[in-house]
Amino acid sequence: MDEKKNSLKKWIFKNGYPFEMKVASLFQEKGFNLTQSILYKDNDLNKYRELDIIAYYGKLVNGVSFNFSFVIECKKSIDKPWLVFKNDNLINSKLNRFKPFATKNAELLIDNIGKSKDYELNYLFPETNNSGYNVVIAYKDKSDLAYSSSLSLLKACGYIRDKFNKSKLKQCNFYNPLIIIEGDLYDVKFNGSEEVDFDLVDSSSFMNTKILNDEDSSVITIASSKNLDKFIDELKKNIDFFFQKNEKDIEEISLSNPTSNSNVNKFKF
Repeated sequence: MDEKKNSLKKWIFKNGYPFEMKVASLFQEKGFNLTQSILYKDNDLNKYRELDIIAYYGKLVNGVSFNFSFVIECKKSIDKPWLVFKNDNLINSKLNRFKPFATKNAELLIDNIGKSKDYELNYLFPETNNSGYNVVIAYKDKSDLAYSSSLSLLKACGYIRDKFNKSKLKQCNFYNPLIIIEGDLYDVKFNGSEEVDFDLVDSSSFMNTKILNDEDSSVITIASSKNLDKFIDELKKNIDFFFQKNEKDIEEISLSNPTSNSNVNKFKF
């Protein structure tokens, strides 16, 4: 390899592109559909930003496409672990402000099945009681990459949801914000004034409590690259179970509320 190609290779690896491609390949191998480097509009700054990956999986019912879309940011953080701070006694975990990003017809579906929820789908709808209240990157004092990544995902999920709510596409969609890191992930709890418990985990979740708009308050999932193959298997297993368990309600939505709005939009993921 000549000097220029070697320099380019080092730059590619330094900026984490191989990790993003590895994550995309893993989702694709598991049967997810994929889009990469998608642009969404940050309405606060009136500029377009790039998303790493959208991986979606679902089924077609009476001509209506039901999908779980994972809106993904990939972050290389090998020497700087990500820490999710947790507290079992927080009041914000008891509030009703946290809800999944979903098109209007998907919200109807959730309302219908939520009344008699008798099963766990924590990989799709993380429980607030088990979620953290903050996430930080260890040994990093300057830019708050964890916060900016989570805020970008929330804006992206809201943007895509709003686009579909203005469309005539026959789709019923859920949008799950997901950060995947190449590095270690810890759940952290404080026990006493100076005691700290660290639990190395494959995945975790935290509540968004830094945004003022209650409509876009959600729970964000973080997964480590370690055992990522198993994590994606669990996502798919949860989705299959969701469709199996709610077959009747899904059928009703497909017949009565196939679209979310009357305005035409050609957005498609």
